[in-house]
Amino acid sequence: EMRSYKMPIHFREEGGASLHPSGKKFIAGGSDLWVRVFDFETGEELECHKGHHGPVRCLRYHPDGKSYATGSEDGTIRLWKTDP
Repeated sequence: EMRSYKMPIHFREEGGASLHPSGKKFIAGGSDLWVRVFDFETGEELECHKGHHGPVRCLRYHPDGKSYATGSEDGTIRLWKTDP
């Protein structure tokens, strides 16, 4: 099922999103340096985290859904714990 939500994130050449293995939430990040967790059904922002000093280039949930990784133009990769 395709969904579309207005995001508080500006995607230029960077950024992206990843769906949680449960299909109930997703993460997104981009030019504003923040990583956000959203509810898939409503689009509501559930969490907002900052840990990068450059635009977020990629995001991916671990297959078990307990963590996710983000990569940034600042040359860092961050690992985040999350509720499954």
